[in-house]
Amino acid sequence: MPKFTVNKVSISYEVYGTGKPIVLLHGGAVDFNYNYVQTGWIQTLTKKGFQVIGINFRGYGESDKSNDPDFYGTPNFSSDVINLIKHLKFTNVCLIGYSMGTVIALDLLNKHPEYFSKAVLMATGDGLIGIPPLILGNIISGFAKVFSYDSFPSQLPSHISAYWTFLNEVGLDRESMIAMSLGKYPPLTVQSAAEIEVPTLIISGELDLVLGKGHKVAQTLPQGEYLEIKDANHFELATDKKVHQSTIKFLIKD
Repeated sequence: MPKFTVNKVSISYEVYGTGKPIVLLHGGAVDFNYNYVQTGWIQTLTKKGFQVIGINFRGYGESDKSNDPDFYGTPNFSSDVINLIKHLKFTNVCLIGYSMGTVIALDLLNKHPEYFSKAVLMATGDGLIGIPPLILGNIISGFAKVFSYDSFPSQLPSHISAYWTFLNEVGLDRESMIAMSLGKYPPLTVQSAAEIEVPTLIISGELDLVLGKGHKVAQTLPQGEYLEIKDANHFELATDKKVHQSTIKFLIKD
């Protein structure tokens, strides 16, 4: 697995196929492989002429790790993505984010729009622009306690305890994930989101209890579109056929 190093931090990534480059940003407590490879996204995208670039955020996979919360957070994750794009000498890419990855994606679209032609943000909600109650920056610190349990926390709601399961199934470093949860992930302001001109598709699950639904985000973005998947929860969107099909349709349309 290739890596690149900037400011003494090494980040691992994967590349599949050839064609128009598209960068995939995974969610919290899962890595690129678990979020995208195992759920069929590589095949979905490469057979439609995309070159898939999957980053493992710091703390994940073979990327560098730390037990310091300041090592994580939106600014650091976003910088790693831009440095990967520069490392690969891309000037214009598509972008996909899932769950926590949508927070990083929206920050990138706001601060570095020149790199991106289109974006798809899935399993996300209006907390991206600070609309309560499901604002990632306010709730993610609670996952530090979830990750601290030695055994499955059956007393917690299933959409919360699922993250303990992910941590262990993926084989992530517990202390690194606790620190990651304590990083800073502020929402974008409505005013900043309203300045993003990159065409962006927001995909939410009707039954998403983690980050909710994002129709107000789509309404705020000048070129935003919204798709809600009936009866789908936060996790099911990764494998939902309509999500895969709608993403491709959005990315390849003129």
